[in-house]
Amino acid sequence: MQVKTLVVSAQPLPNNRTTTQSKKVVARIWHGTTLTSKADEYYTYLVEAGIKKIESIPGNLGAQVLRQINENNTEFTVISYWESRDAIRNFAGNDIEKVRSLPRDNEYLIKPETQVKHFDVLLDDRK
Repeated sequence: MQVKTLVVSAQPLPNNRTTTQSKKVVARIWHGTTLTSKADEYYTYLVEAGIKKIESIPGNLGAQVLRQINENNTEFTVISYWESRDAIRNFAGNDIEKVRSLPRDNEYLIKPETQVKHFDVLLDDRK
């Protein structure tokens, strides 16, 4: 699997850092929980059926997948980055807050969410 790095400059911080806004970025955040016994299998499916698809959509700037294991359950968080909310609409339709489930999510997810959240990225200061 190829790993991409997203580099975004942001507005200056209050402590006089010199970073400047080069482009606006919107983060789309989704959560899903599966049984830990199915977590590795779901991760593979998520990347193949979901991440690779959204990364091919015009206006997508990349994605991150986070995982937290809590004994019997494992929570996944997907953060996808977009040029604009209009770019998200091209992927998700007019109701961008509605989850766009993958075809086999019901085989894996035990706590399916129906809404996603969107945030404006103000700073991405990863080294």
